[in-house]
Amino acid sequence: MDGKLNMESQEPPPFGGKPGEPVPAVEPEDVKTAWQIGIDAQAKHPGKNVAVGLGGMKSACKPGADIEAVGYRSVFLWMMSYIAPEDPRFTRDRQPDEAVFRAAAMVPAVWMGSARQGPPFDVMEFLQLCGEGNRTA
Repeated sequence: MDGKLNMESQEPPPFGGKPGEPVPAVEPEDVKTAWQIGIDAQAKHPGKNVAVGLGGMKSACKPGADIEAVGYRSVFLWMMSYIAPEDPRFTRDRQPDEAVFRAAAMVPAVWMGSARQGPPFDVMEFLQLCGEGNRTA
């Protein structure tokens, strides 16, 4: 072997579980933490696309948190900001609230593969879960 990598035969590096398998539910506080880390990183580099490493999230989240699932689920908030930016169940003053972090932490979802069309969760179920946090007794 000549030491060169044949990119055509290489699969992307694994992240999380196998495509199509369920993503574990996580703590809403950890999703909120991961979201805030991303917001802070974006604020430090306006106009640029930024990525946050799992190591930074691991040190900020609760001990024992499934950091890959937390990071993956925090991306659901970014997805929803494009899918339903003005939906009152998703944002209050253009920011997600506690019900939204709970929805992202618990909505049934699957790990994505490279050929998936659409989000890895049911958008209507996500919005329904967001709305449940706004009901008063």
